[in-house]
Amino acid sequence: MKQIASPTTYLDHAGTTLYPKSLVKRFSKDLRYNLFGNPHSQSPSATLTTERIENVRMQMLGFFKADPSHFDLIFVANATAAIKLVVDSFQACNSRAGFWYGYHSDSHTSLVGARELALAGSRCFYSDADVEEWIDADVEPQLEGRDCGAGSSRRLFAYPAQSNMNGRRLPLNWPGRLRRSSKSHHDNLYTLLDVAAFAATAQVDLSDSDNAPDFTALSFYKIFGYPDLGALIVRKEASHVLLMRSYFGGGTVDMVINGEGKEWVARKQSSVHEALEDGTPA
Repeated sequence: MKQIASPTTYLDHAGTTLYPKSLVKRFSKDLRYNLFGNPHSQSPSATLTTERIENVRMQMLGFFKADPSHFDLIFVANATAAIKLVVDSFQACNSRAGFWYGYHSDSHTSLVGARELALAGSRCFYSDADVEEWIDADVEPQLEGRDCGAGSSRRLFAYPAQSNMNGRRLPLNWPGRLRRSSKSHHDNLYTLLDVAAFAATAQVDLSDSDNAPDFTALSFYKIFGYPDLGALIVRKEASHVLLMRSYFGGGTVDMVINGEGKEWVARKQSSVHEALEDGTPA
C-alpha cells in the first residue's frame, strides 16, 4: 500500500479531522484478534459486539459530560442523520397540525432543510440579536413571511454551536433560557443544537442538564477522524417526542406480525436508544 509520497498540508478540518495512525493500527488489531457478530443476535460474537457498543456509548456520554441518568446517546450515520431523526419524529407526532421550526441563518444545510417539513410555519433568525429579541419579547412579533406557529403545535428551535461558514461560535445559553421561559410563544418548544463543527476543537459540556439542549447532533469523524459515525444525544425529559414516530427498523422491535388485518408490532421500550437505533450500529 502506497503512503503519501511527499509532505502534505491539510486544511480541511471543518470537513473532517485526520485519523491518526495509532487509531487505524488499534482498530485493525481489534478486528484481527476478536470476532464481532451482529448485536441483534444471541451468539457469543454478537454478545461481544453488544458489550462493546454499550461500553462505547457510556464512554461517549462521559466524554461529553452527559449524565446517563439524564441523557441517552443514539448512534446514527452522521450529524445529518441525527438531525433528520429529530425532524422526522416531530413531523410524525404532529402529522395534522405540523410543527413550527425556527433556525439561525448560520445553520448548516442539514438544519435549514428541516424547514421544508414544518407545516405550522418556520422562521429564519438572521442574527444573534434576532434570537435575543425573540427570547426576551413578551409576545412574538407577527412578521411578514414568518409564520409563528399556532395553537398546540410543537416547536423546534435549531442552531449550530459553531458556524460552518465563518467559524463563529454562537451562545450556548439559549436552550436553558428558552426552557425556563413562561412566555406563550415558547410553549411546547424544544431545542436542537448542531455541535458537529464545534466539537472538533472544543469541549461539548452537557453536565448542566437543566441548561443543555434537548437534542444534540454530532459526527465522531470530525473529532477523531474515524469511524464514519455520528450520534444524537437526547435529554430523557424530551425523549417522548422522538418515541412517537411511526417508523420502526431492525433492532428497534421485539416482534412484528404481518397479515391481512393482523398487523402488529412490539416496539422495544427499555431505553431511548433501543427504541430509536435503527439497523446495526456497528
